[in-house]
Amino acid sequence: MKDFKYYLSAILVFFTISSCNVLDEEPFTQPSTENFYQNETDALAALTASYARLKSGVGYYKQQFMPTLFASSDQGLSTYLYNEFKRGIVTSTNQSLNNLWKELYLGIREANNVIANVPNIDMDEELKHRIIGEAKFLRALHYFNLVRCFGEVPLRTSPVEAGDDQGLAVSTIVEIYDSIIDDLNYASLYCWGRNESRGNYTNDLGRATNTSAHALLAKVYTRIASCKRTANDGVLGNELYLQFSESYQSYYQYAKDHSDLAISGQGFNLSSSLEDWVSIFDADNGNNEEMIFDVQGSSLSGQGTAVSNLFTPRNAGLSGSGFGGNNKLKPLFINNMIDKFDNRYQNSIITQYETATRQFNINPWSTGYIPTNLETGNTLGTLWQVWTAKYIDTEATTEYTSRQNWHVIRLADVYLMRAEASAEILSDPSAANPDINILRSRVGMTDIDYSSMSMQDFREEILRERAVELYMEGHRFFDLTRFGVYDEYCRFVYGDTDGARQPEDYTWPIPIIEVSTNSEID
Repeated sequence: MKDFKYYLSAILVFFTISSCNVLDEEPFTQPSTENFYQNETDALAALTASYARLKSGVGYYKQQFMPTLFASSDQGLSTYLYNEFKRGIVTSTNQSLNNLWKELYLGIREANNVIANVPNIDMDEELKHRIIGEAKFLRALHYFNLVRCFGEVPLRTSPVEAGDDQGLAVSTIVEIYDSIIDDLNYASLYCWGRNESRGNYTNDLGRATNTSAHALLAKVYTRIASCKRTANDGVLGNELYLQFSESYQSYYQYAKDHSDLAISGQGFNLSSSLEDWVSIFDADNGNNEEMIFDVQGSSLSGQGTAVSNLFTPRNAGLSGSGFGGNNKLKPLFINNMIDKFDNRYQNSIITQYETATRQFNINPWSTGYIPTNLETGNTLGTLWQVWTAKYIDTEATTEYTSRQNWHVIRLADVYLMRAEASAEILSDPSAANPDINILRSRVGMTDIDYSSMSMQDFREEILRERAVELYMEGHRFFDLTRFGVYDEYCRFVYGDTDGARQPEDYTWPIPIIEVSTNSEID
């Protein structure tokens, strides 16, 4: 079982504090903020609703966000529903964009209500600051996803008053990032540690922590730094980042500082062996010590997410019934963008599975499956695709009953960011050696030495290390854009037609549902 559960419903129920470290979460339709925010129970229930918004609709972490990011990258094959993302021709009428935009701003609305109303409640001060800190973490996460996906967007940081239906113009990219950083700095001060107890209260597993705030700050600064570096080099897709006033090395230093704080944070640790590393992806091992912040899964009907169905083969007993079986790695990615002999790849892919009529076995090159007819024993032509084993849940029964969490940030990502930052600050690839080798040694891989590399060669190698550690976890699209190689890498995997990426493809268009109703946006 996961340690943090969402129970979706349309009504508010009582929230009870207890000694067990489990948070039951129910979003609700809030009839009136004026009458609602009266006491501690109200504050906690409102925060609960803010967490639930991460997966209350199909557009965000419940279903469509991760497949959209996957299809936008160079990793492989997805369903036809995401062809616009795979081909770099996303339009403002795309329904996945509309769904994502709506869910992001609903999440921001919930967080804004908590941040604006909880300070006026007479309650325990430490708990009050924690609740506000968690809401600010969630708002920062929503805006970070918005600015990475859409670029300049409307920035609303206070609740909408009754009768105020005036749309907002887009804010500059600097203004958006300043808001994100302010929120996360507050969260880093006032969020509690992992499973930390103070007085009669416990910071349940699955909640934002001070460590998750530092980790997300590291990710924010890493993106600013790398996007500014590539913009300086002439990458037009990142030219908005030229608005940042400091050198890209300065932002890398901020990223390193917050990586240091996250790595030293209480309660989080890297896996200690290859066996332990494999186990961090077990369905019954959610919120383990390597996962800094996850969106929670659940086996309860309608309360989980579709992650298992989306990333495992259909009708193979590895996920729930219904739709799915969409996202697979492509051989060109496997052979060229990662080291396919790395233990992290070899031990995180599905090597054999069965349907009612066929058994599929991985081929000797780990790039596809050889099907065997179970009735005749005859083998058929190779199926050139590979499934990840990171999201298997053999106990899931339907599309939305996966116990698997969405991994938003895990500790390995922080080590990878610190390695990148250390090398960029000093213009010395060897500065990345210690952190990269910590990650490699824990899974039985030999040490690597970047000392003889140029910075350009190092950047290609750090992308390979990030890819083999984090593939299919929602980072690749953002990595390709911030490194300024989006066009080059997608052309290599998909060809010059489907793989071509223009500067405007580094972000997606603001959806028509916003443009058509907001006169402040051209």
